[in-house]
Amino acid sequence: MRILVCVKHVPDPSDDAEFEADGRLCRTGSSGLLSELDEYAIEQALVLAGTLPDATVTALTVGP
Repeated sequence: MRILVCVKHVPDPSDDAEFEADGRLCRTGSSGLLSELDEYAIEQALVLAGTLPDATVTALTVGP
């Protein structure tokens, strides 16, 4: 079984947010991390994969 987990790299909430002139979040120079909810999803996928023969877990993301 193949298990696909969609994840998102998000800005660190403890960093000071800076915005571009057009209102978009400036991501250069700021650190990021994996969303806490996505960490939980990956953990659950690994638990499920551990109970199934020949199961693999793949994380998929898009964005900057």
